[in-house]
Amino acid sequence: MDYLLSWIASHTLIVCLIAGTIVSAIWILLFHEKLKINIWVAPILAVANTIAGLISVKLFAGLEAWGNPLSNGQSLFGSVFLLPLFYFAGTKITGRKYADVFDVFLMCTITTLIFARVDCIMSGCCYGKYIPGSEMVRWPTREMEIVFHVILLTIFYLMNKKNKLPGATWPLYMVSYGAFRFIEEWLRVGDSVIWVFHRGHLWALLSVIIGSSVYLELRTKAEHKKECIR
Repeated sequence: MDYLLSWIASHTLIVCLIAGTIVSAIWILLFHEKLKINIWVAPILAVANTIAGLISVKLFAGLEAWGNPLSNGQSLFGSVFLLPLFYFAGTKITGRKYADVFDVFLMCTITTLIFARVDCIMSGCCYGKYIPGSEMVRWPTREMEIVFHVILLTIFYLMNKKNKLPGATWPLYMVSYGAFRFIEEWLRVGDSVIWVFHRGHLWALLSVIIGSSVYLELRTKAEHKKECIR
């Protein structure tokens, strides 16, 4: 037992990724009819999603630092900007609808990001700044992000169940997460790049802009379609 606990403490990222993959498989199972896949395919897709997500956050961190992706940590913005490329490729290969794939796999992505922040807590990284007036208590930025993602996961799950505006959950996630991170960046430990702004502020703002544009385009198309039906 002691050896197992010691191994878990030394491999928190692996443990969290495995946990995230298991929960992702459950999401895919719940919506396998929407994706038009067999039940046995769900675990395979969950594993593939975790691998794609890991590649995305490592690659984005490498691009961000203009260095080796294997030695530059991880950037969760990779899931926002690069992971959709894997989903897009998957829809082209399998002939699935973009909206269905993005709506279902967004829940997998958010789940993985929740466990990624759990790993941050367990491994002791991504600290918040010290709260003004204190040299011991930090802003609970990692915990705040976990709570934020749990709330979003609940909202998007309900949207998917009602099939409300298919394809809208991903751009809505980009807008909401971008807005959240833009504010949270000031509470996180990090070096300012331009005045009081971190590099994360740029990615957060870009996420809001892209997400808003895509969402408005989807709403416009949906309204136009309703008018044609009338």
